[in-house]
Amino acid sequence: MQRYYFHLTDGRRLYPDPTGHILAGPVAARQHALEDARSLLESWMVRSTSPWRVEVHDGLGIVVCSIALADASVSEARPLFHEEVEASECLNQASANAC
Repeated sequence: MQRYYFHLTDGRRLYPDPTGHILAGPVAARQHALEDARSLLESWMVRSTSPWRVEVHDGLGIVVCSIALADASVSEARPLFHEEVEASECLNQASANAC
């Protein structure tokens, strides 16, 4: 378990996360950053998300990953619907006992 910090930046200013979160590793930290980015998109009324990013830093200050808010709304969101598509395909094939 390691502490990760989820800073928000627009490329000019850094809005630091002073407390961070203790997570299992970099994969969990990236998932948390993605969830943070999506939450920000839901709560903000912004004209452009392009400069905004959630930067994940470890306890040493090293950047682990960076999630652009624009990516969280488009390219990163697709996997959320994957299960729904599989479920509908499963229902369509239920009569054939495929599931």
